[in-house]
Amino acid sequence: MKALGLLLFGIFLTVSSAYGQKTCTIEGDIQNMPDSITLSCAEMKGNTARMQGDDFFTMTNGKFKITREVDTITKMFLTVNRTGYQFWVKPGANIKITGKAPYVQTWKTESDIPIPEQIELNRFREATQKEAMQIHDLTAEAMKILTNADGKNPNPRQQFDSLRLKINSIHDEVILYKELQLMLKNPITLAGLEELRNAAKCYKEGKFNKLVSMSDNSMSLAGLNNLKETERSKVRTFIITVYSKLTDEQKQSQLGQEIISLLSISSTVKTGDKIYDAELKDVEGKIHHLSDYRGSYILLDFWSRACGPCVAALPELEKIAEQYKGKVIVISVSVDPVSVWKEEVAKSPVSNYWLQLSDGLGSSGIAAHYGLKSLPTFVYISPEGLILKIKEGYREDALLEELKSFIKD
Repeated sequence: MKALGLLLFGIFLTVSSAYGQKTCTIEGDIQNMPDSITLSCAEMKGNTARMQGDDFFTMTNGKFKITREVDTITKMFLTVNRTGYQFWVKPGANIKITGKAPYVQTWKTESDIPIPEQIELNRFREATQKEAMQIHDLTAEAMKILTNADGKNPNPRQQFDSLRLKINSIHDEVILYKELQLMLKNPITLAGLEELRNAAKCYKEGKFNKLVSMSDNSMSLAGLNNLKETERSKVRTFIITVYSKLTDEQKQSQLGQEIISLLSISSTVKTGDKIYDAELKDVEGKIHHLSDYRGSYILLDFWSRACGPCVAALPELEKIAEQYKGKVIVISVSVDPVSVWKEEVAKSPVSNYWLQLSDGLGSSGIAAHYGLKSLPTFVYISPEGLILKIKEGYREDALLEELKSFIKD
């Protein structure tokens, strides 16, 4: 009996120890924060974080304390006043978030257990505090323009778009450059790898060219918009120099492969071009190519589960798949991480005439070859394999209307 008691006690200690090792505590102490603010905190999967009931809590007098269970180093997403804040946690760690409102992106996250990803993220934030505050102020100004649009302002949307361009410019031209410079001098973790991928995206979209001048005082700001291909080549070389610091494991990771894919794309397909084809897999691992469906119209749908309009389009895509079976093949290509995509597909079985595929490269693989800039993006393809139209965004019944204009009876 005594032996049984000792055995049960040992099991209890083992279970309690395992629970304790998985649990991390997150405390916040934020100055100048209004009382009783509702926040949410959830694990990030790829670029998304799904908030559920127990992910919401209240900050009182700028203070909060929550616990989460994690199995490994994990990126978390905190939302406060419609602003997101990313940070990293680790099993068994006690996390402390401090700062001042309203500049959320200047908050600092510290841990009693070293978390390399958070150390790197803190390094980035410390170097770009000024830019983070500029982005916050410009965002607040932009939202004010939209919410106060009462007819007195003749061009509220134009002013909003202008401010949005300024915000994107600060991130794409200044923040990313500073972060890459830090990566050259310090160890690169997953936090840096994500930003390196973002820099490669900007390069591919032609946004990153301006950064060359940051280290060349002889070049005027006005002349940045007219950089030649030789300057663009310098940008690519700069990114590759940072990439060369990665470990073999990092280079072979999904993010590492995305970076190389983005840097290798010289041009994107346009209306009238032949399709760009690639190896795509379904959830069971079966390989598909767009060319496999030559002879049928193809409606190619680039989507993500975090995209509201993407989800809103699903019923119409299913309707098209059923209504035009044998004539139109609907192919949805997810830009989410493979695990997130498979999880979503398992929840929502679709028609046999509607394929759910992925190349495992997010928005940096086949999606980048089609010039993906926003979600959802739809590509209409002829039975001969030619691009009929590339359309961004979703409006109810618009997909059916477009198809009717292309399909020949």
